[in-house]
Amino acid sequence: MSKANKRISAQKVTQAVVTPFPKTDFNFEDEETNSFDNKFKNLSAIEYKTENQRRYWDLIGEKEMIFCSGPAGTGKSFISLARALQIFSHERKKFKKIVIVKPAVEADEKLGYLPGSMEEKLEPYIYSTKYVLEKILGKQKIENLFAKGKIEVMALAYMRGINVDNSILIFEEAQNSTPRQMKTILTRIGENSKFIISGDHEQSDRYKDTKESGLYFAMEKLKNIPEIGIFEFKPEDIVRNPLVEKILEKFNGDVK
Repeated sequence: MSKANKRISAQKVTQAVVTPFPKTDFNFEDEETNSFDNKFKNLSAIEYKTENQRRYWDLIGEKEMIFCSGPAGTGKSFISLARALQIFSHERKKFKKIVIVKPAVEADEKLGYLPGSMEEKLEPYIYSTKYVLEKILGKQKIENLFAKGKIEVMALAYMRGINVDNSILIFEEAQNSTPRQMKTILTRIGENSKFIISGDHEQSDRYKDTKESGLYFAMEKLKNIPEIGIFEFKPEDIVRNPLVEKILEKFNGDVK
């Protein structure tokens, strides 16, 4: 299939990516039955924009630990979070919560001291993740899941010495982690857990050389372990406004 045939208009892509799924596609209220809408079960509720999005969706279901890299606009966060919510809603006896982790690294603009609880301190760093979750499931439903402890934010700095059991862990912006931090978080995986780690090698706020990041280090070191899935989106997989791809082509290599 040609590249042109795989792409759709910017307007159509934008609408598809931000349109919430029907509320009936997820079952979070019934703790016992784990039933959910058959339309979602056969994946017809997902309108994939590229074949690689479908492959990544399937890989998340198949592997215990998944790494994904790719440029902005490929849908890696949307697919990661939508799949995590779908698995969590269907396998409630196995997975008790979704854990969100992000490195607390600021992008050029410093926020300074942040008052409040741990959740309040981390709120600016997880804003983009929460934004996508709300687009998928709706603001009220996501707020309820946070309030009930079904979705939890965990600080990377405090993960040493714990095991993450019966959980789906989402680690985004992993290109901002150090190899030591990555080792710490990966060795926290416990019983009945699934880890989804994603990032963009070209958007590190910590490293000029992308090969120094924890994401790159882990993907290289762990790529031959059968239980671990490795997936890489390419520039041709960008499904946002086509202007994004053109901007990235001009910026990459010149902005450090």
